[in-house]
Amino acid sequence: MTPLADTHVHLLAGLDDGPPTADEALAMCRAMAAEGVRHATALAHQNAGYPANTAARLRAAAAHLAGELAAHNVPLTVYPTGEVMLSPTTFEDWRSGALLTVGGHDQWLLVEMPHALFLDVLPLVDALRPHGVRLVIAHAERYPELLHDPARTERWIAAGCLIQVTASALADPLDHGMERALREWVAGGFVHVLGSDGHGTAFRPPELAPGFERLVKWAGRPAAERIASLWGVSVLQGLPVQVPPPKPPPRSWFTRLFGG
Repeated sequence: MTPLADTHVHLLAGLDDGPPTADEALAMCRAMAAEGVRHATALAHQNAGYPANTAARLRAAAAHLAGELAAHNVPLTVYPTGEVMLSPTTFEDWRSGALLTVGGHDQWLLVEMPHALFLDVLPLVDALRPHGVRLVIAHAERYPELLHDPARTERWIAAGCLIQVTASALADPLDHGMERALREWVAGGFVHVLGSDGHGTAFRPPELAPGFERLVKWAGRPAAERIASLWGVSVLQGLPVQVPPPKPPPRSWFTRLFGG
């Protein structure tokens, strides 16, 4: 069984809209381990809606969860992480120590867009680059401005960003347009890490395996294992990840014949 890595799952009880209790968080971890997940973020939101979620608080909560997993013999390693909502002060907040990078290694910062907005991340990428920090774009399939604009996505990847996709979006896309775009992303090498975006045992459960199987179907097992295991574990452990440049989507017969 491929040891899967979940780079986006809410496991810190009572800290955000994830599991409300420690028992539910533990049940989520057991379910993840049962489907083959061996490495996962223990994350919570870091944004204006959760001002108490300091880096120190998230670290302490993740350490407590790790102790519970060891005590109950759950074979899952967790990494303290903040899911950072982009804002005008993201760089200053990170530099002050308020924001928690993936695993606390100061190598990768997991970021999401503000509600109902889409922002260009390249200025933040440029600000973080001298400090050795790169961005992981959380649940990137949610943003039509990215999903349906391969040229923009390619620029972000070239600048050092990694593209994270939610497993359930791969396994059960919202519509044919999303399925086609995600399939082109996967085939073109635009997807780098996988997350479940799990929040509980019933509401948005942390299911990663169906997304992995869809990756296998669309791109083959070696590519799927890079995305759902190798690169994901590297990000969680704060290791460098060098991904090949994506391939542009194939041109249609009409474009090949008439140009454009």
